[in-house]
Amino acid sequence: MEKTIFTKEYKLLISLLKQARKDAKLTQTDVAKAIGEPQSFVSKVESGERKIDVLELWRLSLLYKKPIQHFFPFTKKEFSQKEKTVLKAATLDKNSK
Repeated sequence: MEKTIFTKEYKLLISLLKQARKDAKLTQTDVAKAIGEPQSFVSKVESGERKIDVLELWRLSLLYKKPIQHFFPFTKKEFSQKEKTVLKAATLDKNSK
């Protein structure tokens, strides 16, 4: 399975995060101070060097005044065949227990 950080969906998430920060008229330094992280944290998230976890995403969505759904505009139709296969296998495995 493709690493999440390299998927088109994750790249879109990162792009939307950067745009939301800019729309909020905040610098990476402003964001870092607001969330109690170093500026390098924000830079690494926005460059794709570091994955963001769900709680970090939630904190940023609050700071940027965007609903968390804003960062997930894709639909089920956009899942790749490989992802569909993995999801189906995970569901079958879960149901067999």
